[in-house]
Amino acid sequence: MLVLASYGCWAASRPQAQVTQAQVDGWLRLWQGRLALEEWKVEARIVRQSDLNADTLGNLKWNARSHTATIKVLDPRDYDMPSDQIPADIERTVVHELIHLELSVLPRDGSKRVEEQVVNRMTEALLGLDRGDNYAARVAAGPVQAKIKPVMIADDTAARSK
Repeated sequence: MLVLASYGCWAASRPQAQVTQAQVDGWLRLWQGRLALEEWKVEARIVRQSDLNADTLGNLKWNARSHTATIKVLDPRDYDMPSDQIPADIERTVVHELIHLELSVLPRDGSKRVEEQVVNRMTEALLGLDRGDNYAARVAAGPVQAKIKPVMIADDTAARSK
């Protein structure tokens, strides 16, 4: 899970970032194509913090049988970061959740922590390739610490944490 630092109590005085549904849809289509997920019918929604789990920036719900999925991303009004960084962070959330969708075909071992580590690393690698050498990753690419568990758990939700 990605953890973002709080930027203090200046939120009320900062300029508001504008991110439209059309922008989110554009990022969704771009990255859905790049990740070869065209067989999925995916929709994205901008939602308020009350529509997400606490301390999350987005989530994904999917149905493997019908190949449908919904990505929810946090409304810019609920962000606690500089407004000029919010659009890129929402795009990052879209990419992050699509990678979860890509991995949804793999068996589950019950370790969401390991999956989050892998998804975070893949997200940063893809965005780094897209943005070039000047891209500043938000998550350090340390080693993935896996704990092998013999129990398989079916889960069809994922979330990107603050």
